[in-house]
Amino acid sequence: MLLFSTDIDGTIFDGPETAEIFANFWQNLQELPKQPLLVYNTGRSLDDVRALIRETALPSPDFIIAGVGTEMFEQAKGKVIDEWNAELSGHWDFETVHRLVSAQIEDIEAQPDECQNEFKCSWFYYDKSRDDLDRIGELIESAGLEAQVIYSSNRDLDILPRQANKGNALRWLAAWKEIPLSRVAVAGDSGNDSSMFLVDDTFGVVVSNAEDALVSAVAGGNAYLSEESCARGVIEGLSRHLGLDTQSLSNETHAQG
Repeated sequence: MLLFSTDIDGTIFDGPETAEIFANFWQNLQELPKQPLLVYNTGRSLDDVRALIRETALPSPDFIIAGVGTEMFEQAKGKVIDEWNAELSGHWDFETVHRLVSAQIEDIEAQPDECQNEFKCSWFYYDKSRDDLDRIGELIESAGLEAQVIYSSNRDLDILPRQANKGNALRWLAAWKEIPLSRVAVAGDSGNDSSMFLVDDTFGVVVSNAEDALVSAVAGGNAYLSEESCARGVIEGLSRHLGLDTQSLSNETHAQG
């Protein structure tokens, strides 16, 4: 494993204890001959992720993919990766998307400003069907824009450029760093993580608290379904993937904690 891309909430973090558990595990992995890159791949905004890193025990990552694949940041250099922004710019216009959805879709509510960015138009849209989501996609396509609709937790609707999502961002970053996808592992718990698991040749860890939408999406693929939840489930899956002694790592983690 040369790169590990993980969701945050519900995957490696649901409070201070799980942050410490994952941090101790990741510290142990740094003793491997080939130290893997750590990538946080999340729906949170970039500012929110960086604040969380400062305020908790979560280890500082090498890269942050934020806003469901719409922001990419190199942590050590404190630098937004402009090349990724350029990938997202074609056939996309936030204002047009927002105007169309506001005017023509019922029972939908825009998420707060901090949940939006140039390439992410986000809404609260409760308990909707595939047909409801397809209607939004068709509406945007009719305006000549290329977008995708991502729905998770039966509530959160993200409309993104066609090129953007967690999986496409991960694929681009791996190529940019010249890392084969067969040396990449991912972890997640919700429907908007599924695109990471569908990147060819990657190994995936699905934690036991995952949404049914993710479990269904990765069925039959190269994914490990953990018996443990959140950070412990990630440790379980990665240990199996890397051929590590899960019990030994668990004891070290608890001892350090």
